[in-house]
Amino acid sequence: MSICHTRRYKVQNSNNRELIKIAYYYYEKGLTQAQIAKKMVMSRQKVNRLLKKARNENIVQIKIIDIDKYNLELETKLEEKFNLTQSVVVSSIDEDMITTSLGIAGAEYLEELLVKGDVVGVTWGKTLSEVANRLSYNSKLQIPVVQLIGGLDIGFTALKPDEITRTIAEKLGGNPYLLYAPAIVDNKETKTAMISDDSLKTTFKNMEKCNVIVVGIGELNKNSTLYFNKQYTEHLLSRKCVGDIGFRWYNKDGEAVDHDYKDRTIGYDILENKSNALVVGIAGGKSKYQSILGALKGNYIDVLITDSDMAKELIK
Repeated sequence: MSICHTRRYKVQNSNNRELIKIAYYYYEKGLTQAQIAKKMVMSRQKVNRLLKKARNENIVQIKIIDIDKYNLELETKLEEKFNLTQSVVVSSIDEDMITTSLGIAGAEYLEELLVKGDVVGVTWGKTLSEVANRLSYNSKLQIPVVQLIGGLDIGFTALKPDEITRTIAEKLGGNPYLLYAPAIVDNKETKTAMISDDSLKTTFKNMEKCNVIVVGIGELNKNSTLYFNKQYTEHLLSRKCVGDIGFRWYNKDGEAVDHDYKDRTIGYDILENKSNALVVGIAGGKSKYQSILGALKGNYIDVLITDSDMAKELIK
């Protein structure tokens, strides 16, 4: 909860002027009671007593505003500024808890959104893994879930695209359509051969059927070698990339970047093939400002689920 001081100074007679002035110094100017006592030439005890009197007589009204109302205002501003279909803002109370909060909000949003007959596509990442874990079981929906990007050789099983796809499909009571291929291969010829394989054709066909796509928004910096090799990261940085959606990279203005690895990437290119699907982007945290802003400028997402600190930065 946050406290907002709403002041109504009722200048009804001269007896109230002292109360009003003390209230003004304390609530508007932020002076301490000791500073007010010195300024008004009175005891600190009298200042304290008059502040209580000002509240009791409704000269000062202290109103507690629900934090959801504040977030609602941020959501509205985000939607208006970036022409979003919808936005969801969670409170940035603790930076360490943002991923968890976004995961809960993302899961709740999908539970309200999805209906039987939908086809869902997903990418990968910590936040989407959290969404998958927080999602409630609803086998009646029977919603198929499609893996939109190739696999990754990383130690965190829960973050892998195939694991996220399986988990969400299980909870939605549908079939998982997995992409049994690496996210990035050695050359274009290898990619062509792989995507021509019959075992992958069904997955690629189902990518085109997705009417809801849920994505994380990746950032790019020198520490990104946690998931990518140094050569890959340095090349993308040299091309002014700031973020990605499913390994499809863009610059700070939201423009898709043509780079050496583009034709070696296996998966759905959301930057070029957005189609009519509703794209839900879930991301937050201070370090992702440029990547989220770029995604918004590129009009790659329709729904943004983020934290309040990020929302405030984006609407500046």
